Amino acid sequence: MHFLGKNLRYLRKQSSKTQSEIAALIKKGQTTVGNWENGISEPNLEELLIISNYFDIPLDTLLKADLSEMSLFQRQGTSNVTPYEHGEGDLSQVKEDKWSYVLQEIKSLREEVERINARLPNQEGL
Repeated sequence: MHFLGKNLRYLRKQSSKTQSEIAALIKKGQTTVGNWENGISEPNLEELLIISNYFDIPLDTLLKADLSEMSLFQRQGTSNVTPYEHGEGDLSQVKEDKWSYVLQEIKSLREEVERINARLPNQEGL
């Protein structure tokens, strides 16, 4: 779990959440989240799954990749894994800023498609 602490801190700050807010999500104390971020201790599997689902990121990416060096598109990847189902109320609210990320990614993809289309030969006669 080389990148877990760094990634947890990065994701938390990107979503403007405090350690206390993340701790409340997983029913732990703020100190526990701080210890995870500083590599003093590590969450158990259930806690990792809650964090992974909350931030909408594959668990293997959360653990193995430096998220601060990756784009949103790379972080989300193409996972075919069925999401872990939490008990009622654990993750029922959707992050407000999630849609702004999605819209920004769509805009970037559209711009890329337009750049590619501009480079293609004219195919009107086909």
